[in-house]
Amino acid sequence: MAAVKEKEILLRLEKFSEDVDWISKKQAMLRKKFAGKYIAVAGYRVIASDSKLETLLKKLKEKGEDPGQIAIEFISPEPPRLIL
Repeated sequence: MAAVKEKEILLRLEKFSEDVDWISKKQAMLRKKFAGKYIAVAGYRVIASDSKLETLLKKLKEKGEDPGQIAIEFISPEPPRLIL
């Protein structure tokens, strides 16, 4: 029984990690539509967005989603600057 639970947890973590990577790779595209907003991503797609984190979390809960299982990121209006 514990092995099944462990596999499920590992699968969820893997999906979460893939969604975080997707957000990172798609920053420029996401910035065009979601600049200045928080986004929630599941399965390589934005499932909710809002300018306020609290409202985004509420939207996720209303959809039956567990915010702790969803990749959430703020999309800055400006690309990050590297200081060397």
